[in-house]
Amino acid sequence: MRRRGRECALQILYQMDLNRELDAQVADERIDKALAHYWSSFESVVDEERAFAERLVRGVAKDLASVDEAIAKVSHHWRVGRMEKVDKALIRLAAYEILRCPDIPRAASINEAIEIAKRFSGKDSAAFINGVLDQLEREGATGAGGV
Repeated sequence: MRRRGRECALQILYQMDLNRELDAQVADERIDKALAHYWSSFESVVDEERAFAERLVRGVAKDLASVDEAIAKVSHHWRVGRMEKVDKALIRLAAYEILRCPDIPRAASINEAIEIAKRFSGKDSAAFINGVLDQLEREGATGAGGV
């Protein structure tokens, strides 16, 4: 259930990024519009998957500046703006889970991001995403990278 919700959230965040709808001040109306547009195409998603996806999309969008700041602190050789859009959306999604969702085990967030990357991104993306998220988890655990 959560994997499908994460995949939906990834696709919504990716689309919002492509449409330049993600910025430091994402209005609720833009989030609602992006969600409605996505759900109109994917009616087969069950309520639990949809609720989880919406929780993640709203969280990432509302906390984008601090999520990106935390990612930037641990991604020493890649600026967030230079990352591939799918990778960036997936890292943002997992980073939000790691930093803001204490009910989700950090290891599960990282593992799910890696598995989803294998399906939706390039051949080297899983290793890149793992490296960034592992460092974020370590920094977040010590308080140095938390937001």
